[in-house]
Amino acid sequence: MKPHTRVVWLAYASIVLAIIWGVGIIPAIYAIRTAKAHPVGAGAEPHIQRDLRGGKLLAQAGLVLNCIVLAVVVWSLVTTQL
Repeated sequence: MKPHTRVVWLAYASIVLAIIWGVGIIPAIYAIRTAKAHPVGAGAEPHIQRDLRGGKLLAQAGLVLNCIVLAVVVWSLVTTQL
């Protein structure tokens, strides 16, 4: 699979996996690292540029969503144990 396509799929997976106790944080971090490893240059094709930018944006949204889910899970565990 091409790196720009992988970034998009991992970004979508991070958002979907946020439902399961925040395990989508792993694909979100991997998608962001993959997008940073393949910089968007002026010589790149337009669809590759769109994939990398959009995938990185989706991965960052997935990362935020997963952090919120993890914070709620940890908060509920802490408050129910007191």
